[in-house]
This record gives sequence, structure tokens and C-alpha cells, in this order.
Amino acid sequence: MIRFRNVSKSYDEGRTRAVRSLSLKVEAGELLILLGTSGCGKTTTLKMINRLIEPTEGSIDVDGQSVAERDPVLLRRGIGYVFQGVGLFPHLTVGENIGIVPRLLKWDDRRSRDRAEELLELVNMPPGTYRDRMPAQLSGGQRQRVGLARALAAKPKIMLMDEPFGALDPLTRDTLQSEFRKIHEAIELTTVMVTHDMTEALLLADRIAVMHDGELMQVATPRELLRAPENDYVRKIMQTPKRQADQLEALADSARANGSAPAPEEGDER
Repeated sequence: MIRFRNVSKSYDEGRTRAVRSLSLKVEAGELLILLGTSGCGKTTTLKMINRLIEPTEGSIDVDGQSVAERDPVLLRRGIGYVFQGVGLFPHLTVGENIGIVPRLLKWDDRRSRDRAEELLELVNMPPGTYRDRMPAQLSGGQRQRVGLARALAAKPKIMLMDEPFGALDPLTRDTLQSEFRKIHEAIELTTVMVTHDMTEALLLADRIAVMHDGELMQVATPRELLRAPENDYVRKIMQTPKRQADQLEALADSARANGSAPAPEEGDER
């Protein structure tokens, strides 16, 4: 579905490289996460897929065709793109925001409207309640749902996501992560997502591509990364979620041992 062949990117005429000789294949239907610290090259890698950034060297194919041979505007219209902060148009309603790409693709008004309502249902926002609201009337989680619906509007096969849940509170973030995973599977998307959150990557991804200083360190399933890291860097970053899980388990054990589990609320029949 998506293939990188020896892709590099330099922003300073070759003196340094944000991405170095990256070769990577994303299979159809896969949810692949690009994981790494800030500045490791993961967002640059993501944006080269839809030509928001052009590679300095190498080639990128989508569906067997080089993206360099495709019109960048048409390429982007066929690839969903969700990023932190969403970027909804504040002067347009929720329904109008979702219908932006369909209108650019010359869909008629009825088809665009029907698609917007279908997608609002998909992201658990009843159209009768939310279709005519303005972005300022929505919570952060609701705006992120609308951004996802907008990215899905033209029925793309590929979804690119750049830290899509990073600005949300933990409960909303957990809910949207689970819901997106279900949507990804239900409509058979191929998703490439950027995050620096190791727990998020481990819980969501089919495979994780760990990047460091512009280089690909390892590509593997979450289970494989935890069990068999291939180098010291991957081993080090995988220690963080393990350590946090151990600390949480120790806290839970302590709470149970001391009988300090939360008391049932009034009216709770537990």
C-alpha cells in the first residue's frame, strides 16, 4: 500500500538530515505507528506520504505508483489527514466542515449532506444534535471527532494522523483511541499515525516503527518490541511503559492490601 525506498530529507541542502535512508513498507489494512521523541523525523516521514513535504532523496509509492508522479492536490484529497488541534473552519457549521472535501470533489449538495450525517453517526455525534453547531460550541473531544469525520468524508483508503489525541484529557483520549481503532477495522483503513506516547503506540498499533535521529531503529509488533528490542535505544524506550505498569500494579496491590479501595458511591449496589 505505502512503500518508502531509501528516503531522506534535508532542510539545509544536505548538511543535516531529518530523515536518513528510510525504507519501510506499510501493508494494506495495517495501523502502523511512527514512534519517537521530538525531532526524530516521524512527522517529516508522515508528511512526505501526501507531499506536504517533498523528500530530498529516494521514492515513496502509494498503491504501486510514485507520489512524485501524482498531482499533490489530488493526492491529498484521496488521503485522510488528522492532526492535533484539528483546524476546523470556525465560520462553518459541523456539517459544512465535514463536507469541505466532497464539495471540492464536485459532489452534489444532497450527497455531501448525507455523507456528513453518516459520518457524524460513525463518530457517535447524532446529526440532529451536532450537524448545525459551530466549532466554538464543541468540546475539544467533539472537535477532534469532527476532524476525524472530515478526514473520512471522501472515503479515503489511507489515513494519516499526527498526534491526533495529544491535546485531549485522559478519559476523552482513551475513548477516542478505542473508537478510532474500531473505525479503522470496520472500514478497512490503512493508517499511519505519529505519536511520542509509548503506551498509546503499544495499545493501538499493529506494528510500530521506532525512529531516532532520523533513522529507523526497528519495526515490529508491540509484543515483539517488548520481548526482543534490537538495540539499546529501543530497549530503553520500551522500559518506560514497563516501569509505569509495574508502578501502577504496585500501587493497586498496596491499595488492596490496606483495604483502601474506593468506597461505593451512594446508590451503588456493588
